[in-house]
Amino acid sequence: MQQTKLVAALVILGAFVAGGALGVAGDRALRTNSRGGTGAGGGGDPHTFWDRTATEWGLNADQRHLIDSLMDAQHAKISALYKPLRPAIDSVDGLARVISDSTQASLRRALTPEQQKKFDAMRAEMKKRDSERRARRSPN
Repeated sequence: MQQTKLVAALVILGAFVAGGALGVAGDRALRTNSRGGTGAGGGGDPHTFWDRTATEWGLNADQRHLIDSLMDAQHAKISALYKPLRPAIDSVDGLARVISDSTQASLRRALTPEQQKKFDAMRAEMKKRDSERRARRSPN
């Protein structure tokens, strides 16, 4: 019985590690903000980053305008690079969701009713946090 619990715990841990890795990779590949770009330093609106930087560095209006133009041009070029990859990324994301859901269902069947309640609560909390994170990053 102890070995079965250990195996179940390791499978759960493995599923969460794999899911986390896939989530991080997908998040980095698809991360967008309210202006449709990636933020400097890992997310958020790049213009907010440059607002703060302009203040800290004492940039004048011409410098700020140039930076905004350069960053907008960079975003357009990078978006164009990713555009043909979007369908493949979406397809992989869908397949990964099917695999994850199947694994989660198998894991749940290995648990007692009391453990299933804890598992379900944990999954609900993870989904809530994921939804909140996505809502913060989605266009307004």
